[in-house]
Amino acid sequence: MSRGSSTLALLVAALAMGAYIYLVESDRDPAAPEALESVFDLDSNAISALTVTAENGERTVLRKTDERWQIVEPFQTNVDVTQVVGLTSGLASLELQRVVLEPEDAPDLSQFGLSPPRVSIEVEAGALDSALFIGDETPTGGDLYAAVEGSNRVFLISGYLDGTFNRTMFALRDKTLLSFTRNQVNGLELTGADLSIRLRKTADQWALTEPFEAHADLAVTDGLIGRLATDQMVAIDTERATDLEPYGLSTPTVTTRVLLGEESATLLVGTPAPDGSVWAKDASRDMVFSIEATLADELARAAVEYRRKNLFGFRPFNATRLEFEIDDTQHVFEQQAADGVDEAVWRRLEPRSQDVGDGGLDDLLAQLSNLRAERFVDTREGTGLDGPSASVIVTFDDPSRQEKVSIGRGNGQVFAVNGEEIGAAVVTTRSWDDIVAALDALRPD
Repeated sequence: MSRGSSTLALLVAALAMGAYIYLVESDRDPAAPEALESVFDLDSNAISALTVTAENGERTVLRKTDERWQIVEPFQTNVDVTQVVGLTSGLASLELQRVVLEPEDAPDLSQFGLSPPRVSIEVEAGALDSALFIGDETPTGGDLYAAVEGSNRVFLISGYLDGTFNRTMFALRDKTLLSFTRNQVNGLELTGADLSIRLRKTADQWALTEPFEAHADLAVTDGLIGRLATDQMVAIDTERATDLEPYGLSTPTVTTRVLLGEESATLLVGTPAPDGSVWAKDASRDMVFSIEATLADELARAAVEYRRKNLFGFRPFNATRLEFEIDDTQHVFEQQAADGVDEAVWRRLEPRSQDVGDGGLDDLLAQLSNLRAERFVDTREGTGLDGPSASVIVTFDDPSRQEKVSIGRGNGQVFAVNGEEIGAAVVTTRSWDDIVAALDALRPD
């Protein structure tokens, strides 16, 4: 660009800024904030239809029937409720930040990006049948030029509202991956070429049942269920797929089945899409969409990743009995009722009866409940668990249940196993030594 052209461009920009300041800012009274005028006098619940034309030209018609919103054009489908609520509440609360020009000023709307408008929202609400036109940003970038259908009055609305009103069909439609609610879920199955994992939920407890039986990690399993319930499609490639092969969905890499009592919801996962996301499909719908690659990775992880890392499932506050056998000595502690005390208190029953201070036992229970696997090994060979050096049984919860953890030593490491679970957990020597030290501090005088 020549020096003359550059100077001319700067001059045009300066004149535009000057015009904006003159028209909008010159008579602003900085001393007292003025009450802002509403663009539409309406209740968001009264809105019965919307037609949104986005900046890219996409036109979406939404209609509310029996208090339920649906997209009706360009075809019928469910809406993203959050997006529609944002639209309706945004229109109901919309305020004029500043009037730029009145109709008698005969403004040229094209100068403000309003003829044709960059974005438009047609609104039906009872007797109201109007439209909001949104144009360009102001030179300062903080506001947007706007007008209402049938009026040449040009005013400003807050710039952040562009994200509320400039919505495409994809933004407004329902983008959930699977249709279910989390409290319905009682199982999860993941299968693929080298994958066969089954988990079952009883009450609030998850358990692995295939390829081996073990306690499942509540945070990991619930976290995955949560993603399947709340994650959204990255993009939709086709509404009605006739050939699944190009997406890797004719033979899915992972088939995820969420069990919902007698019913289920199934997500098929295919190959990577060009943008780095991964093709997927709800087995009950014809469309093919893409999901986040991180979700696809989670669905393909190995069974051991679902295994509970904490050796025990209790917490110090819900334990009621502790049996600790080590060095051929049995240590038994139990909560018992005591005279003059509302809550049960801990007593040592073996090797001899004795009151126990809460602090010391709380420390031991806390360290046991935090005993955690660093990793798992597939075999118990060389773990010392064929002749455990210690065993711990904890009774907890109401109604009560019980878990037993055995401890072994081998190859300079400490191993642990809950009940008869497969393989063994490797725990840090320091964590086990701290538990033994906490028990020693409670030994009878």
